[in-house]
Amino acid sequence: MIYLDVPFAQKEQAKKLGARWDPLQRKWYVPENLSNNLASFSLWLPPSTGIEPISPQTYPTIPQHEPETQPSLAKGQSLSHFLQRVSQVLWQNFPGAQWLIAELSHLSERRGHLYLELSETDAQGNTLANARAVIWKTQAANIQQQFQRDTQMTLSAGQKLLMLCEVQFHSQYGLSLVVHEIDSRFSLGELEQKIKQIRQRLQQEGLYRANKQQVLPTDFFRIAVVAPPKAAGLGDFKVDAEQLSQHKLCDFTYFFSSFQGENLKKELLQALSQVLTEHQKRPYDALVIIRGGGAKLDLHQLNEYEIAARLSQMPMPVLTGIGHERDSTLLDEVAHSRFDTPSKVIHFIWQQIQQQAQNANQNWHKIQQYTQQNLNFWQRHSEQNWQTVQQYTQQHLARARQQTQLQYQKIQQGVQNQITQENQRVKWLYRQIIPLAQQQMNQQEQQIEHLENTINQHAYHRLQRNKQQLHDWMALILNSGPNVQQKRGFVIVSNAQQQTVTHCTQAQNEPQLWLHFQDGALAVHPNLSNAKKPSDS
Repeated sequence: MIYLDVPFAQKEQAKKLGARWDPLQRKWYVPENLSNNLASFSLWLPPSTGIEPISPQTYPTIPQHEPETQPSLAKGQSLSHFLQRVSQVLWQNFPGAQWLIAELSHLSERRGHLYLELSETDAQGNTLANARAVIWKTQAANIQQQFQRDTQMTLSAGQKLLMLCEVQFHSQYGLSLVVHEIDSRFSLGELEQKIKQIRQRLQQEGLYRANKQQVLPTDFFRIAVVAPPKAAGLGDFKVDAEQLSQHKLCDFTYFFSSFQGENLKKELLQALSQVLTEHQKRPYDALVIIRGGGAKLDLHQLNEYEIAARLSQMPMPVLTGIGHERDSTLLDEVAHSRFDTPSKVIHFIWQQIQQQAQNANQNWHKIQQYTQQNLNFWQRHSEQNWQTVQQYTQQHLARARQQTQLQYQKIQQGVQNQITQENQRVKWLYRQIIPLAQQQMNQQEQQIEHLENTINQHAYHRLQRNKQQLHDWMALILNSGPNVQQKRGFVIVSNAQQQTVTHCTQAQNEPQLWLHFQDGALAVHPNLSNAKKPSDS
């Protein structure tokens, strides 16, 4: 079987000549009954057959138009004729499909056909070339499925592709490329190269193993979780996490981000920034990144330098459970610990908390046992010490009692001797004091008798003087009464209440005064407003 390199635009011509389509190889071929007439297919035969292709002038194609040497009335040619000539030149110079490398900048689908916009840029991001391409409906499904099986990705913008393309020029729609095949091995190589470059950059910057240097706590109290809001793995994770929260063993804070699509990078970086902000207010023990339940095809979107660098610099250990056992992402590589699924992450946290609880329980029992042993030991030791103290005390008391008895006897004997001596001294002093005391008493009696006589004489004279003075005072008092004063010519002034008035101010306030003379009393109503004191006259 001889295969042909038939461009898409020439398939109808090859088909009319008798060529057949091989769906497995996706190529046209010459059937056995026409193998003796290969000259008809010489234009599409591979060079190894040795048959020269038929000249374009002899092949029934669009007729060529020689340029006019003499000016015509129209002075030119029609656009359609000119574009037909351009199409013929392209067909002659690019008779078969070519392998091209380009970046897929846009992809759309209409009526089963895939329309691509291809571009090429330099290292600085400047656009070098742009082209349109199409994958016809008859091949679109097979190419997409094959690419997805090989790369675990869907065709999407931003991918760099190696494509078998055929040039197609249409007088109405211009130049475009018809894609017949996409080499998935090239795309896989590009992805691996991208991941390798990011990995090398992280290693050069010292970030690749930075998070692995974080100390993983032996127990967990606060954990931050970043996950898609509706991920199936998040639900599995929460089943066990909520039990830990309900028992107040561990607190979980959830931050949400998409893990696929155009907004993946922006939302994931924003979620990590929120985690850092909350961590500064109240630190987390760990950060959990979980996905689960999503398609494996979306894993490659997580392989971004900015996300991996930010994750590696988180100030707490990062635990990933993105949900695939055999597939790994850069996030799994830079994380402190990688788990296959979200359920395994929470299971690990659960085991750590449970292990710590068991260790604490075992330590508590050990403390109790050790304390009881120490208590028993010190109790026995205390009892032994108490018995020893009692024995020592009894012995010491016995010795002290003996010593005290001897000292008491010595003191008693010494006191008795001292008392005897003092009694003798007192008796001697008594014999010495008696004569002296008798003589002193005689002297004091004589002195007292003399003082008694002196006091009696002084008292008698003083009494006589007081009697004479009292007599004189009585005479003075009798000569100083009111009656005596009236007889001498003095007047006594009183008010209506018979109270003596002695002051002028008092008399001015009385409505009536009484003047008491020797021979009677006279009532007066003084108008003292013009009265003058005797001293005033």
